[in-house]
Amino acid sequence: MYTEENARGRFPLRDILLKAIVVIIFLILIIFIITKVTEPNNNTAKSSSNYDKVFSENLEAMENAAYSYFTTDRLPKETGEVSELTLREMINSNLLNAFTDADGKACNVNNSFIRLTKNDDDYTLRVNLECDKKEDYTLTKVGEYDYCEDDICKRDTSKEEKETTKESEETKEVEITENNNTNTNTSQSTNTRNNTSTSSNNTANNSSNTNNTPQVTTMYEYRKVTNPVLSNWSSWSSWKYNANRISAVKCSDNDANCLKEVLLYSRREQVSIKDGKPIYATVHYYSTRTRRLISSGSTDTKWSTYNDTNLLNQGYTYTGNTR
Repeated sequence: MYTEENARGRFPLRDILLKAIVVIIFLILIIFIITKVTEPNNNTAKSSSNYDKVFSENLEAMENAAYSYFTTDRLPKETGEVSELTLREMINSNLLNAFTDADGKACNVNNSFIRLTKNDDDYTLRVNLECDKKEDYTLTKVGEYDYCEDDICKRDTSKEEKETTKESEETKEVEITENNNTNTNTSQSTNTRNNTSTSSNNTANNSSNTNNTPQVTTMYEYRKVTNPVLSNWSSWSSWKYNANRISAVKCSDNDANCLKEVLLYSRREQVSIKDGKPIYATVHYYSTRTRRLISSGSTDTKWSTYNDTNLLNQGYTYTGNTR
């Protein structure tokens, strides 16, 4: 009698092929699932790398703009004096074009800035950039060097070594000779040099015996920072239709350059009717408030001896610099 068991016995190759196909399909599914699980991590790493790249390019653009802005008349003159410019002011002054991060979001134009501080012999340039996902800054030693294309630039020791080598090669030792007319002139010249040498040695000995080791007094730098005085904020204005897509502005407490804040609001509302049906869209509004600058802030620097109670009582603090 013909049974299902006999049928399987007659076609063993078919069963093997079916099992192989099932195994292959199972492996393909596993590979597909693993690929989908790991792919987001790879995309996240690529996105993070691109964000850092765009951030560094924007930071470098601000630094390059600083070199063109800080001309001789804008450089701080006294040691410890600071000159600062916000990103908002840089854009308004056309020093650079407005930029965004890798996600297309504008960076904080008030908390991002360039700041130049006067040291004894050079300057310290700080470039601070604050964006949506990252905030960082760079500190660079700059100065008024002969090889600068602008009034100030980074210190380049390799260029300084080249300048020193060039000056050394241009300086040549010149041998001075005298005409020997007579033995008498030669003898007189020799006696004169001997007398001069003896006089110089005596003078040096007397100076060495008279002058003792001088006392060195270390001076310390003190600094007092006075914050600007600003009025209270006015009341928020009524909501106005934001036809020009004005951006939001948030001011820090002591930012004397930021005297107006902008608050944004959006909502879905009916804008028209078509074929008897209402048409809805997102409508944008904005509100503003202002404040006044009563007095500007200042930074005062003084040099004195250690633990000058008079300066400390006046609110001055140590900066850590000595001379």
